[in-house]
Amino acid sequence: MPEHNTELGLEGVQTEPMSGGIAFDLVTRQPLFVVREVADGLAEYHDEEDFDLLGYKTHPYLPVRADDTVYECVYLSDITIDGVHTWGDTQTYDFPRGRLAHVPIEQAWSTGGDD
Repeated sequence: MPEHNTELGLEGVQTEPMSGGIAFDLVTRQPLFVVREVADGLAEYHDEEDFDLLGYKTHPYLPVRADDTVYECVYLSDITIDGVHTWGDTQTYDFPRGRLAHVPIEQAWSTGGDD
């Protein structure tokens, strides 16, 4: 994928989901907070959770691959000012990489470039 990013002029831009970042769920089109990485691939995830993410609902129609990293996420719409103190009780969901589109918010505080 690095070659593709270079071709698109995205060299040095984070394009993969990351813990503490924001991503869009490609199915619901809703923004998510990426909590953490939970598995290096779908086989590892299946072994740990006994759940098939590769064949789940619309995943066969998405760019979900067996080697996708799996991320624990929270829908941003589930986080409210009234519920911030109960953050740990918020429902989390596990998503394969192929269902997520990273939002490069880190570019907003970049110190380089044309300001």
